[in-house]
Amino acid sequence: MTDFISALFSDTSTFFAIFMLAAIAGMFSERSGVVNLGIEGFMTMGALGYSLFGFAVHSSGAEISQWWQLIGLFVGAVMGGLLSLLHAFTAIKLKGDQIISGTAINILAQGIALVLATSTLTGPENYISTGFMVIGIGSGINIIITLYLVIAIIISLIVGFYFTFTKTGTRHIAAGENPHALDSAGISVTKYRVVCILISGMLAGLAGAIFVVSRLLGSFAGSVQGYGYISLAIMILGQWRISMIALFSFVFSLMFAFGTRLPVIENAGNWMKTNGSLFRILPFVMSLVIMMIFARKSKPPKANGIPFDKTQR
Repeated sequence: MTDFISALFSDTSTFFAIFMLAAIAGMFSERSGVVNLGIEGFMTMGALGYSLFGFAVHSSGAEISQWWQLIGLFVGAVMGGLLSLLHAFTAIKLKGDQIISGTAINILAQGIALVLATSTLTGPENYISTGFMVIGIGSGINIIITLYLVIAIIISLIVGFYFTFTKTGTRHIAAGENPHALDSAGISVTKYRVVCILISGMLAGLAGAIFVVSRLLGSFAGSVQGYGYISLAIMILGQWRISMIALFSFVFSLMFAFGTRLPVIENAGNWMKTNGSLFRILPFVMSLVIMMIFARKSKPPKANGIPFDKTQR
C-alpha cells in the first residue's frame, strides 16, 4: 500500500507539472484576447524538439549528463514558440478565425511529429528515444519532487506575480478585456498579443518536453495524447485565474494518477487488471463531465477571440 501511495503522488507530481504549464500557456494567450486551441500542437512540437535534441546528443556516442536535458527543455520551448508565431500571424495579422487557426496548428504539428518519429532518420523503431530520464529526489516510483515540478511551481509564481502586481500584467489583462481603452492610452494591443502568443507557445512547448521525459520515459512516438486539450479544460474551469488553474491542475493530476496506478496495484483483482484500460479512460470521461457541469458558469475575457481593429470603437 505504501508503494501505491508513493507511486500515486509521484505520478500526480509529473501530471501536475504538465497540466499546470500547458494551462498557463493557454491562459497567457487568452488573457490578451486571443483564443488558443493550438496548445496541443505547441506541446507536440515541444515534445518533438526535446526528443530530437536528446536523440542527437546521445547518438554522438559521448557520455552525456542527464542535466543536458535542460538544454532539451529549452529547445522544446523554442520549438513551441516558433510554431506559435504562425498562430499569431493568422489571428492578428490576417484577422483569421482563431479557432480554425488553432485546430490547423494541431493537425500540422501532429503530422510533422508522426512523420519524424516514425522516420528511419531517428532510428529503426517507430519512436524517438532521447536517452534522458527523470531528474528528481528519490528513485523509481518514489520520485515526487522532480525538476519539472520545481520549474512548474516557479513559473506559476512568476506568472501570478506578473498578473497581480505589475503594470505590464495589468495592460496584458486590458488587452483581453478592453483593448480599445489600452489603445487609447497609446499602448500597442497588437504588440502585447503577439508577445503573449509567443510566450504561450513556449510554455506549451516546455510542457510537451516534460511530457516526454516524465510520462513516456524519454521516448516520443509523435503524440502528446490529448493532454493539451485537457489543459484547455483546466484553464476554462480555472476561470483564467492562476490560483484556480493550480487547484484544478492538481485535481486532474490526481484523477489521471489514479487512472494510471489502479490497474497495476499489487493486490488488484483480475477484473481490474484485465480491464485496466477502462481506468485510464476514466479521467478523460471525468474531464468531460466536469466541463459540462461548470462550463456554463465560465466567464472568459470580454474581448477573447475578437480580432482587434482600432478603427472600430
